[in-house]
Amino acid sequence: MSRREKRKLSKTERETRRRKRDAQQLDALVRDTAAVFRSSFDTGEDAATECDRRRDDLYADLKYRRLTHEIWRDRPGAEALASAMADLIAENERHLAAVLDLCRRFDALSHQDGGYVTLDADAVPEDLVRTRLFSDPST
Repeated sequence: MSRREKRKLSKTERETRRRKRDAQQLDALVRDTAAVFRSSFDTGEDAATECDRRRDDLYADLKYRRLTHEIWRDRPGAEALASAMADLIAENERHLAAVLDLCRRFDALSHQDGGYVTLDADAVPEDLVRTRLFSDPST
């Protein structure tokens, strides 16, 4: 019995397939993003998720920054570093306070009864999403 061996794809064929797959993935991403933007509920949920992630990042950042500051704050010759680190911590704390407020606001929105709006595809065309979010700004 002979087996039929698969012909290996040429570099050009592999590149063509990769481009086609990338284009299909981009099309799906554009469709999904446009669908989220058309729904006030989904847009709010997306923003709430972003706030939650940013909040968690800020908690982690502050943990690291505070430890770094603790290590360097009383070291001779490191006064400028300790001062800058203290300023960074203060800025992260201000940012965290704002993000926590936004998290509460988006959480309240997600628990409201009704009042959600869904826009037609004409209001948020996929081409708008593709152009604004996924095209090279230098072109």
